[in-house]
Amino acid sequence: MLRLGLAVLLVGAALVAAPVAAVAQEAGYGGQFTASPTGLWATANRNAVVRITECGPDLCGTIVGLARGPSDPAPTDWKGGSQCGLTIIRTAPADDGSGDRVWNGSILDPRDGSVYNAQIKVDAAGHLLLRGYVGLPIFGETQQWSPYRGATGPDCRI
Repeated sequence: MLRLGLAVLLVGAALVAAPVAAVAQEAGYGGQFTASPTGLWATANRNAVVRITECGPDLCGTIVGLARGPSDPAPTDWKGGSQCGLTIIRTAPADDGSGDRVWNGSILDPRDGSVYNAQIKVDAAGHLLLRGYVGLPIFGETQQWSPYRGATGPDCRI
């Protein structure tokens, strides 16, 4: 049973590592092609929008939109400040072993201040795959974020 579980994980990892040629753009990294994760992304639960931008050679992700009612205040972080404008992703470019570009770094949970290892890349369908983990990537969970094409207001409302 353990072997079957390990085989499923390895096959799943191989599928996730498939080339992203359908949405690829030249990255200038290792001679490979991959889509850049820069832009606006709706989180998996669609409760937040994160803007991923270049910060030097690395990438940073900042909360720029939060789903809430018209009279609801902005959610606060673990220190009592607004989650809006909080940088929660910091990653550096890497190679995932198959020649595809990925970004490895960290992600912050704005609710409790926990910091996890993170790996992000864009899949063939143009979704951002964000894997948060502790220790090794196998001990984590992958979320699929979607490109966000809506507006974010000055009050960080979506």
